[in-house]
Amino acid sequence: MHQNEPPTETHGLLRELGLREGIAIGLGTMVGAGIFVLAALAAERAGPASTMSYILAGIICLLIALVISELATGMPKAGGSYTFITQALGPLAGSIVGPGNWLGLTFASGFYLLACGEYLAMTVPVPPWVASLGIGFFFTWLNYQGAKITGSVQNVVVVILLIILVAFVGVGLFHLDVNLYRPFVPRGWGAVVGTIGLIIVSFTGFEKVSTISEEMKRPGRNLPLAIVGSVVIATILYALILLVLTGIFPREGISQREAPLVEAAGYIAGPVGTIAMLVAALLATLSSANAAIMASSRINYGMARDGVLPHWFSHIHPKHNTPSRAILVTGGLGMLLSLTGRAETLAEISSALFMVSYTFLCLSVIVMRRSRPRWYRPVFRTPLYPVTPVMGGILCLAVILTMAPESRAAGLVLVIASLVWYFVWVRRQATVIGQFGPLWERERPLEGVIEAAEEATRAEKHEILIPLLPGTKAKPLLNLAAALARADDRRVIAALEVVLVPPQTPLESAEVRLAKQDLTREGSPLALAAQHGADLGVPVRPLRRAAHAEASGVLAVAEIRSTVELILLNWQGPLSAGQIYGSPRKTILQEAHCHVAILRERDLNEVHRVLVPAGGGPHARLGLRLAAEIARSDEAELTVLRVARPAEELDMEAEMRGLRHLAEEVLGGIDPRVRTQILVHEAVVDSILEVARKGNYDLLVVGASNEWAIKSLLVGAIPDAIADRAPCSVLMVRRYEPAGVSTVRRVVRSVRGW
Repeated sequence: MHQNEPPTETHGLLRELGLREGIAIGLGTMVGAGIFVLAALAAERAGPASTMSYILAGIICLLIALVISELATGMPKAGGSYTFITQALGPLAGSIVGPGNWLGLTFASGFYLLACGEYLAMTVPVPPWVASLGIGFFFTWLNYQGAKITGSVQNVVVVILLIILVAFVGVGLFHLDVNLYRPFVPRGWGAVVGTIGLIIVSFTGFEKVSTISEEMKRPGRNLPLAIVGSVVIATILYALILLVLTGIFPREGISQREAPLVEAAGYIAGPVGTIAMLVAALLATLSSANAAIMASSRINYGMARDGVLPHWFSHIHPKHNTPSRAILVTGGLGMLLSLTGRAETLAEISSALFMVSYTFLCLSVIVMRRSRPRWYRPVFRTPLYPVTPVMGGILCLAVILTMAPESRAAGLVLVIASLVWYFVWVRRQATVIGQFGPLWERERPLEGVIEAAEEATRAEKHEILIPLLPGTKAKPLLNLAAALARADDRRVIAALEVVLVPPQTPLESAEVRLAKQDLTREGSPLALAAQHGADLGVPVRPLRRAAHAEASGVLAVAEIRSTVELILLNWQGPLSAGQIYGSPRKTILQEAHCHVAILRERDLNEVHRVLVPAGGGPHARLGLRLAAEIARSDEAELTVLRVARPAEELDMEAEMRGLRHLAEEVLGGIDPRVRTQILVHEAVVDSILEVARKGNYDLLVVGASNEWAIKSLLVGAIPDAIADRAPCSVLMVRRYEPAGVSTVRRVVRSVRGW
């Protein structure tokens, strides 16, 4: 890879996750085993002032969160701190951070499995170590098989945890013994600071948000808010939990209790509180253990790809399509570490390794700012630069110095081992150079000069993309696409097959495997689409795309291929809100940066008559244009219908002139086959359906007008009802407008209305 180029990935940007999902991912990995196991240890070390330990740890992580936010928005195609650091500092730093992150997650998984085993042993009659091994085997097998715990399940777990913990704090604040807060700092501020190294592993989940930067909608806004928001929410929650815990139990001997938080919940809420907190503890530890095992496979794959680890680690299972070897190694090591029974040591070693990584991240943002590669254009910039990254790096190193000697020694040994590995293996194998070396070697006399803006060219949009999603009847879509292509000989048709891969599998590895396959093998959906296109006399380009979700795969292709004008989909069954909600078609309809049309097909073989209910909005105008092109290509009759509501002074001649003017404006003139019709009726849907039935139309094209907004289309309104009840096929059209254009349009409408 060239030193001035970013890591490239052919699968493009996936934009399915919003701010809520980003915060849920951050909190889902932060509000986990750490607080349920380490809270009592922190309380015994620092007493009530352990609340301050959590606040100070949160402030340190907040500085790192700001740094990661810039790196993630500046390198949106590179997920996670290992890639950020390798790209900025080169393979030497990567060979320290990569294994450090992997081992940090491995020690954390051992810690999580240990904690989960202890809590599970409280509910089933098995020794804790047996429970830890059983859970470890289960999650390793789950990830090996490629099974997916869906985002909705993760969100539910996070919501349950937050409800229980917030309720614990809210009720617990009324059961505090203020005498237990005296003295507030029983062992001095040195103990408060020294506790940070133990508990900071509880915060490490915020970094996981950066690994899904390529899947975030509006990453420049949502990514920093999700990362920083996760840290702030977790810090406040942790501090309040410690305040309640140390106000219920005395500091002495609190860590010797079997499950301090569960006992505290029972003290303030009785058996209900005990059961609720035990459920929360099990959910948190299970979620954390699974997340650690799953995340480690991505790190191993990335290191093997860059030559930091042998290629053996990047092996993808031929059947399950998962990084099976990386999962087995990490799961096995995590299970072995859980057998040590030393939660405190595992937590501190994991924290030490992550602190090294965070220090390198702070250095990375400085190097990227100084080196200024052309491709580094972060939407979010670290505030108070360079104070923020410098302070963050210094504080991370200081945290390591506060840890127990054996934890520091273990971290140092692992760093030294990584350095040895670099000189033995990585230096001859690495494929990434990084920005630090070139920055160190070259002079930059024009550092203060602002770089000239790059000229961007935008290819003309002329491609119709047909995603072959499950349940798709390709022939009717291809018939319509062929008609549109014949109407404009610049248009081309592309059929897309989305191949789903497990979330454990990096998309780039799946793309490499797909590239070796025959796109048009006999009997495949792409082959059938190409054959039908040939029968129609219109060539069809076959495309295949690996993705973790159908919608994200389609959106990625549409974003990469700047020539895509229209995505053409079909929909089977009723279009009620309950049916369409959460479907990939809904996501594509909402998020695509191009026009989208959805066909509700009812035996559409040939098109002889087309009906368009016309309005003045942008969606309706696009629908009218597409309907006219289909009609012209198939030599069909086109009727443009306007339904006027009864009014005392309705001027039918003026209405007809307005309708014909709209048709002429959109179509560039009136074709003899184009008819215009005005119908006066109070019920818009009933009148349109009546015309469709009486006229024996083959296709009804609905373009949302001012009232028929796309939001209404999704929750059930006029287009929804028409699609469900029409006697013929219905094509619903959504016109894409950039944010600036749509904003101007809304302002104009407001002014007109005023």
